[in-house]
Amino acid sequence: MSTTRDIINGIIQSRSRRKSDSAKLELFMRLSTLERAFENRRELDAELLKYFPVALVACLEGYFRLAIKEMIDTGSPFLERSAELLRNAKLDFDVLKALHGKQITIGEFIAHNIPISRLSHINHALSALLGKDMLAELRTVADRWSYEVQGNPKTPILSEPDGTNAAVSKTFELRHIICHEMASSYEVEVSDIERGFTATAMFLKAADELIGETLNTNAPLTQADMNIEAGAQLDAALQEVEALSNNIKNRLNPERIEQFAKAHTAWRTYMETWAQFEADSYKGGTIWPTIYCGSAAAIAESRIDQLKEYLRSYGLAG
Repeated sequence: MSTTRDIINGIIQSRSRRKSDSAKLELFMRLSTLERAFENRRELDAELLKYFPVALVACLEGYFRLAIKEMIDTGSPFLERSAELLRNAKLDFDVLKALHGKQITIGEFIAHNIPISRLSHINHALSALLGKDMLAELRTVADRWSYEVQGNPKTPILSEPDGTNAAVSKTFELRHIICHEMASSYEVEVSDIERGFTATAMFLKAADELIGETLNTNAPLTQADMNIEAGAQLDAALQEVEALSNNIKNRLNPERIEQFAKAHTAWRTYMETWAQFEADSYKGGTIWPTIYCGSAAAIAESRIDQLKEYLRSYGLAG
């Protein structure tokens, strides 16, 4: 039986196996790879075709756990709404210590502890956080890129939501049979796999559109606009860092000011170096500035918290 320490370690290890904490980015990388493989399915034998329902459900579970984590860690109103999802979680001292030490987040803990092995599980969790029925909302969700950038008519992503939901549920069922049963007399229909793949991919894209628009209403769509916004967010964070730094320096004696300045310069070098390291996974791509600025801004936000805590701890606030 898993202990809470096992759960905490599992969350940390799972995080280390991802390239980012962005549900949207992780979904894009994983699903696009699967879609390319699916295009070549004619070259696969029947046994290897069974991989697709397994991979799709892994994609569903991974995406929604990460999306749930993002929503809760964003704060209000999702944090308050998440209380309903925490009812059956085992909350003990190990968990409290991990949360206090920032080993894990509240969002990670809750997302890890809820079932997501059926479509009904996903709908229950997301509906609780959204404050409205997710499956009902997905019926009208449209692709902003399609109608705002490409100029196409605004139409729902899911043209047949009932059929989509049924095919997603069937994909969950196939995954369970393939992974947990020998099922030597059970024939997996290729048509079920193909229908499930198309439906699940569209379901994920519609869900990502809904969650993305909920968290970041009218967010920039083109890469150029994303780069501009990411740069603006980094600039704002760095301005706050410098304002806090100047506040601290104005309250220190000359010797301590010099020490602080050296430490702050070293921090700035670290921020720039680490952000470049993360962004260089996409070196040469138009997404590089967004990754760089996002990484640097995250480090700057941590620095803001650190500087504010220093001011409070040493009675310098105010």
